[in-house]
Amino acid sequence: MTSGERLTVGELLEALGARLSRGAVEDLARPLERLCDRGMLALPDARPAVSACVMAAADAAAGPPEPAPALLVVPAGTPWLDGYPGAAAEVADARLALALASALFVDPHLPPPGVHPRAVVHHTAVLGEGVRVDAAAVVAADAVVGAGSCVGAGAVVGAGARLGVDCRLHPGVTLYPGVVLGDRVTLHAGSVIGADGFGYAAGRTGVTKIHHLGGVVLGDDVEVGANTCIDRGTLADTVVGARTKIDNACQVGHNVRIGSDTLIAGLTGIGGSARVGSGVIIGGAVAVSDHVTIHDGARVAGRSGVTKDVPAGATWAGFPARPHRQFVRELYLLGKLEEWWRRTKAGGEGAGPA
Repeated sequence: MTSGERLTVGELLEALGARLSRGAVEDLARPLERLCDRGMLALPDARPAVSACVMAAADAAAGPPEPAPALLVVPAGTPWLDGYPGAAAEVADARLALALASALFVDPHLPPPGVHPRAVVHHTAVLGEGVRVDAAAVVAADAVVGAGSCVGAGAVVGAGARLGVDCRLHPGVTLYPGVVLGDRVTLHAGSVIGADGFGYAAGRTGVTKIHHLGGVVLGDDVEVGANTCIDRGTLADTVVGARTKIDNACQVGHNVRIGSDTLIAGLTGIGGSARVGSGVIIGGAVAVSDHVTIHDGARVAGRSGVTKDVPAGATWAGFPARPHRQFVRELYLLGKLEEWWRRTKAGGEGAGPA
């Protein structure tokens, strides 16, 4: 939705696959100008009369919001909904509803297509229909930029790089030569895709660089946060699967392969040749050693250090990372050490752990 358009309650419900649980038919035509949560409704500039409020289960547990928004979206089975006086809808997954709704309220602020006079586009580069290349951006020889894509100010698309349709390169992004992006890939400011990995041979004559001949391939709908680096492979490609999201300030080493629908939080570093499966969630500031595998559906808690393979569907934590239950028990026992030491020193009974 752009700033000149107004979404209605009915249109939002259609997008969510929901219908009114409370309210009247005329509520469906009410215009919506903003999306909010419970906390925003209490702010002086809340404008509840034109707001849609999506409430998570924890917020819904506190009772109905005041003031009432134009549309309230709550988890199915919210107990107080029967007595709610305003327009409301129930959904099975409130967080998914928030994600779907947020897409309808985005104003992309994109200028019209075209090449800025101060951009540099090589004569052998191919720009699809509706492409935008902003000031000081560079599109090098033989690069291909898919239809509807935007190359932000100061971004660099290296020689032979290929972008699918509707990609978004924010200001200062660097794509090294030969990088391949699928459709609808978003790279945030300052991210660097395709730099050489950290590969050297150390011997009697000193340190010799191992030249990196592979590339980087990002699948459809991948999003990479600001100032994140994804290194090119040594011989084969570094690969990130479709719909995977990587947060700000992460490092993905050479030859890494990441599956689809995986979430990687900020400040995480993944060592060379590691494997991360599909549907994995990695918390912030995690260190993943080179050549280990985190299997499909696994979870790794923030600030963990992964030094060996994590089984599919498992949740690990700690440094070094181990099964979460083991980690929690060890923390508990560690907290008891001083007490046991004092009891042992005093000669008390039952000095050891239970």
